[in-house]
Amino acid sequence: MRGIVAALVLITPLLGAFEVFAAGATAGPRVVLGVDVKTGQRYLQLSDRGPVFPTADVTCDGNRRTVALTRSANAGDRTVATYAVPPKVSALMLRSAECRLMVPGREIALSRQQIRSAWSTQSQAQKH
Repeated sequence: MRGIVAALVLITPLLGAFEVFAAGATAGPRVVLGVDVKTGQRYLQLSDRGPVFPTADVTCDGNRRTVALTRSANAGDRTVATYAVPPKVSALMLRSAECRLMVPGREIALSRQQIRSAWSTQSQAQKH
């Protein structure tokens, strides 16, 4: 009887660690910001399981703007949707303290650091 109790005490933390690992393995949506090398157009890519929407909303400091889908592709069990970000919207995003990408059923926070590291060097290069 003591052996069974000892085994349960040792196995329970391992099961908890497995649950945490499994939860991390099913990652949620991934957002990548970038600039098209040929055109200079800023874009955002949403990689997620589920449907692709023709538009997505970007809300920055309470200002809501819409970006349009330019292309989509399947990558394994995920869909990658690419949205073109117009210059006025990207300028708003670069100035804002907080931005969120919204598609039906999802609201994804975009960090200020992520936005600036993807786009600020490109805007500085255009000014020179």
